[in-house]
Amino acid sequence: MAVGDSEWFGEPHTLIVHEVTPPAGEFDDGSLDYDLEHPPSCQQEADIRYGEDSPLLTYTCGVAQAEDEAGLAGALRYSGTPVTEPGTYRIQAWSRVIRGFDWTEHDASVGVMDPAVPDA
Repeated sequence: MAVGDSEWFGEPHTLIVHEVTPPAGEFDDGSLDYDLEHPPSCQQEADIRYGEDSPLLTYTCGVAQAEDEAGLAGALRYSGTPVTEPGTYRIQAWSRVIRGFDWTEHDASVGVMDPAVPDA
């Protein structure tokens, strides 16, 4: 969903966090044990890997890209919305383009949309 020429937000996804391992230091993101539910609008493509008989279906959305590149714990921390407690979260990918006189900067990650819904 486009917000303007310079900012974009993806479709909401559901992140169900079972366990959180906090960061071990300043340069660590910690880790999450989680399940991720993609909305029906997310596209998948076949990822053919060497030595495998059948392709693996992978998601092509911004959330999946951040998950592959930085891990969700790192992406959420980078966005200023780190997950520190188990629970159910609505998350979404975002990207931003910042233009200067003779330069362009691209930034993207994943952030939490709402406060957590505690596990019952």
